[in-house]
Amino acid sequence: MVLEVVDLAKYFGGIKALDGVSLEVKRGSIVGLIGPNGSGKTTLFNVVTGFYESTRGEVWFNGERIDGLNPNEIYLKGLVRTFQIPRLFHSLSVLENVLVTPPNQIGERPLNALFKKKWTDQEVNLAKQAVNILKMLGLAPYANVKVSDLSAAHIKLLETARGLMGGAKLLLLDEPTAGVAYTTAKELFDFIVELRDEKGLTFFIIEHRLEVLMDYVEYVYVLHNGKLLSEGRPEEVVEDRKVIEAYIGEG
Repeated sequence: MVLEVVDLAKYFGGIKALDGVSLEVKRGSIVGLIGPNGSGKTTLFNVVTGFYESTRGEVWFNGERIDGLNPNEIYLKGLVRTFQIPRLFHSLSVLENVLVTPPNQIGERPLNALFKKKWTDQEVNLAKQAVNILKMLGLAPYANVKVSDLSAAHIKLLETARGLMGGAKLLLLDEPTAGVAYTTAKELFDFIVELRDEKGLTFFIIEHRLEVLMDYVEYVYVLHNGKLLSEGRPEEVVEDRKVIEAYIGEG
């Protein structure tokens, strides 16, 4: 298993945002996380990646316990997440936003910055990698466009591109297709499958658009009121009466 969550809880005063959630994500898989609004999905991502401190429970990544580490430490281990509301540098271009993401850039150290030969090769390689990712996501024509001038759909795609540039082993994607046309959403998930197959990446994805998600994931977890309501293969979960009732109740 690449990710193991054991009896994880997060309380905000008397509100139990997560209440004893346990789940596993297999290496090289594409796993979905669904549930009605307010069910605890983003809170789970925030706890797993160190943005929230857990009330109790354990988080294991690649066999190492990581709850208690800060977000930067977790990121450097290869557990990378995107955000429901993208956190980008709006005054920078699309390409610049992608290029600031990779960790351990030699030229970022003040002393090394004075010696161009130390960091030129790495910068060239990172630029090539960034351009390839932008091409795959259809963002290459916008490489020199400022984020402030992008559409909502392109901003979501850029957030995913930044995640891919972060040296990820496991990518937690929070609503990657929000605001994106159906055709583009399918293309994005096709790209996710391609990355899983070619680079061995693992994906754990929060997604409200079940008509897209269920065609691509191998396994699905369902949260409701901070608890794990159901889990299984997509065809099993969509027929689970508890899941149907939870979503109907939301309406």
